[in-house]
Formats: sequence, C-alpha cells, structure tokens
Amino acid sequence: MYRRRVLALCGLAITGAGCQGETEDTGTVTPVPSPGVSEADTGSPPAVTVTDAAVTPGAVVPGTDSITVQSANGQFLVLTAAVEGSETDRTAFSLRFDGSTYSPQTLRNGLYRDGEWGKQFTETGGPLVFDLPATGSASDARLSWPSGEWTPPEAVQNRLKAPLPSFDVTLDGPERVTEPAMPTLEITITNTGDTAGRYVLALNRTGPRVAYAPVGRFDGELKPGETDTITREGKTPYVDDTEPREVTYHLRAPEDHNDATHRIKPVDEETVTES
Repeated sequence: MYRRRVLALCGLAITGAGCQGETEDTGTVTPVPSPGVSEADTGSPPAVTVTDAAVTPGAVVPGTDSITVQSANGQFLVLTAAVEGSETDRTAFSLRFDGSTYSPQTLRNGLYRDGEWGKQFTETGGPLVFDLPATGSASDARLSWPSGEWTPPEAVQNRLKAPLPSFDVTLDGPERVTEPAMPTLEITITNTGDTAGRYVLALNRTGPRVAYAPVGRFDGELKPGETDTITREGKTPYVDDTEPREVTYHLRAPEDHNDATHRIKPVDEETVTES
C-alpha cells in the first residue's frame, strides 16, 4: 500500500532568454508512461511518466536571497517525472548506473527553474536529481519504481559514459556608464574539452538599493571548441543619492575558477576631470 506523503526534494536551470532548457543536450526524450492504474485499484502504485532528462555538471539552487550552482561530485542526471494515480514520493525511485544503485539527492531548497524559487518533487511529480560518478558504463542505466522502470534514451546514455568537458567562462561589461545609458552584460562560455557537454551558470546582482537579487540561470549544450555568448541588460547605478552608487554582478559556475565579479559605477564630474 502507498501511504500519502509529501516530501520536498530539490531540484536544475534552467533559464533566461538566450539560453537552453534542461533537455536540449539529450535530444528528444519521448515520454514513457508506466502501466495505467484503474480507478478501482486505489492502492496500486502510481503511473509515472519521465518527460525530461539532462546530464549536467551542477544544479542551480536558491538560497535566502540569491541563487548559486551546486556542483555534482561527478555528474548530475536530472530527470523530470509526472505522477498520476496513487500518490508517492521521491524515495520510491532509484537509478541503476554502472553496476550500482543510487537514490535521488536531497537539495534542501529545491531547484531554481525559470524563475521558480525552489522547485520540489511532490506527490504529483517534479525533478529527480541523481549524483553519479563522472564516468561509467550506462548499459544498465534504469530508473526504477515499484510499478515500472524507464530506460534513458541513447543520447543520455552516451552523455553518462563520456567525461564532462571543461568550460572557460568570462563576464564582461562597462566599468562606468553615464546617465541614462543602461549597461549591457556579456557572458562568454567556451567548451575547452574533447566532448560535447552542458554548462550551468547562475548570475546575481547587488545594488543599487538591493542587497542581493537573482538575475538568471543559464545552461546550454556546446560541442568541443564551440562558444556561446549571452547578453543581458544591466541595471543603472544612477538611483537617487543611494550610496555606494554602483551595481555589482556575481557569476557562479560549477568550477570555482569560472566564478566572476563585475562592478559598474557611474561617470561623475570628478571621474571625468581625473581622466
């Protein structure tokens, strides 16, 4: 029998305009439902449909007032499952990979996706995040639950077998702006590895009159040597007499050396005279 439980999981960015969704590195994932449950059989296990799957180096998660990237120990397999019929929770699921069985991760505050703060797995479904070794045989890869199982498509299996590539990430923009000009930020991501893979980034800002605020979550698929450029309109530092008159952007990535900070200040008379 399945007792009613609602268990919060965690949960992948997503995404702002100009970036890809969670599943674009996997090809099309055809939903595969488990056997249906009749209305009379209310004690039977639920019907589960897996709709999305992505292999990523990290997951964007919310904090108190900002977002960051939680890195996988090896690689994350992030699935989205829909549950119909009898209610269930994430503990009913397990993943087989390279001869071992894994349970979904518990990410305390959930996932940050498409502006949604703390996406969780509930009785009707949601994200399932598995922290897996960096490489391994995916021939036995299976998501299982009491009433059925799901086999990842070939594109996902290939991602699980190959090591995740490294990325070089930069954050650029003007250091000073005049009023009323609005600064433009530019994030550049280059795949410096030997295999295709997905990057995951989180961007926040501080000021003016804001302690911390999320700007967006970005992820995308890049082939070896390929580059993505993401642009965002920034905030002006000219906000009445608020001090300090500056806006600072903080970029977070799975690899710490790709974290970046960019500060934008106003051009004032003193600055013009000194130059």
